[in-house]
Amino acid sequence: MTGFPHPSRPGFFGTTFPEPLRRQVASLCDAMLPGDGVYPPGSSAQVPWFMKQRASPEDRARLQALADRFPLDSPQDAAAALRELEQSDAWTFGWIREYVYHGYYASPRVLAAMHDRGYDYHGAPQPLGYALPGTTAGPAKRRGSYVPTTEVSRATA
Repeated sequence: MTGFPHPSRPGFFGTTFPEPLRRQVASLCDAMLPGDGVYPPGSSAQVPWFMKQRASPEDRARLQALADRFPLDSPQDAAAALRELEQSDAWTFGWIREYVYHGYYASPRVLAAMHDRGYDYHGAPQPLGYALPGTTAGPAKRRGSYVPTTEVSRATA
């Protein structure tokens, strides 16, 4: 997969997850991202909520089919299911991986943990852009010329 091909924004589809599916998705998230004491596990980073907020009816059906096919009652069950899924259905495994990872790195809790560890990461670059040192952004050699707007005049024939 290249990029995250999901077209939605939060609340666009208005999809809901019944409580059993929400718990099963949380198990998937925790199996993929168990946390380590510095970074939160996927469920604590609110990844299931991120997914529910953006899930289309097709996404929900795909997640429900996964929950119907595999026991996902714990992160250990989900880890076993993910190992099997990676071998038997690489596309679905890639889809769930991208969905979970995007939700994780969009989480304010994860961004705060990154910031606490000294990483200058603030998610998507818009509207702030990434902070770059002044020497990095400019060309090594001066090329062309520059005329300030206040000095521009009309050409006359």
